[in-house]
Amino acid sequence: MGVIMIDEKFIQKQERKIERDIARLKSEIEKDKKYLEIGTTNEDNAMEFEVFEEKRAYARNAEKELEDLERALKKIKKGKYGICEKCGEPIEKGRLKAYPAATHCVTHAKSE
Repeated sequence: MGVIMIDEKFIQKQERKIERDIARLKSEIEKDKKYLEIGTTNEDNAMEFEVFEEKRAYARNAEKELEDLERALKKIKKGKYGICEKCGEPIEKGRLKAYPAATHCVTHAKSE
């Protein structure tokens, strides 16, 4: 069975969404890099450390999402967006809408 291409209008819409998400994530990551100084007591220092750890965890997740979205944008530019990396068939539009950086169809995402 040949690969059925996803319509160009859908891909253009996804490209704009991915570009917006990339810009948002870059802004959030940059903003979260700023160190928050709450005070000088031990309690304040503990709170600063807790906030720092939360920001660091968020930044790791945001950086991974950013990497995935940038990879998806490259696939759009190469004409390979929305194709399952395992079977070569189109990834379902609903899946791409929910997760624009999806690299596998629903069937193969479950087996990952």
